[in-house]
Amino acid sequence: MTTSPGMFEGSEISELCDSIKDIHRLLKSVGAFHAELDEAEAPGGNGLQIDFKKWGIRTITEDLLARQYAKIDRMAAIYKKEQEKMRGR
Repeated sequence: MTTSPGMFEGSEISELCDSIKDIHRLLKSVGAFHAELDEAEAPGGNGLQIDFKKWGIRTITEDLLARQYAKIDRMAAIYKKEQEKMRGR
C-alpha cells in the first residue's frame, strides 16, 4: 500500500510502531511478574502482601497502557483525517 504525501510522517509511523511494541512488552512483563508472584506466596499465608503488590502492578499497568493507547488513538485520528481529506479531493 502506498501512502500519499502528508499521509503519515516518518516520526509518526515510528511513534505508532513504538507504542504497539511498548504495549506488547508491558503486557508480557506484567504477565511474567504476576506468574512469579503467584508462585512466591507461602503455603498457608494470607497473601495480603502479594495482593497489594498485584494491585500496584495493575494500577501502574493501567496508567502506562492508557498513555500508549492515547498515542495510538492520536495516530488513528490523524489517519482518519487524512482519509477524509483524500475522499474530498
